[in-house]
Amino acid sequence: MASSIESIRHISTNLGINEDVLIREGAVAYIKSRIKAHMRDRLEIMHRYRISSLDEFEEKVRDGDIPEHPGWEDLIVLENIEASINKLETELLHVKDLLVA
Repeated sequence: MASSIESIRHISTNLGINEDVLIREGAVAYIKSRIKAHMRDRLEIMHRYRISSLDEFEEKVRDGDIPEHPGWEDLIVLENIEASINKLETELLHVKDLLVA
């Protein structure tokens, strides 16, 4: 079985792409796909509860417009999704800065 480094070398040679560029562009594509997946998850939860923000969700749970269970659990999930998106977006900017350099 070929190592990751050997695979990168093979692909870059066959496609005529610099190894570093291939790795960076691959990282960008991966991060973007993870952001999209998290955004779909976020949208599904927001649509389920008919809310447009975390603050609105928290307010509706606190006011009893959304049942506490599973409302609080879904709010925590939504907060974690938001944190993951923010982290991924930061990493995306970092990788894109490397592409420019």
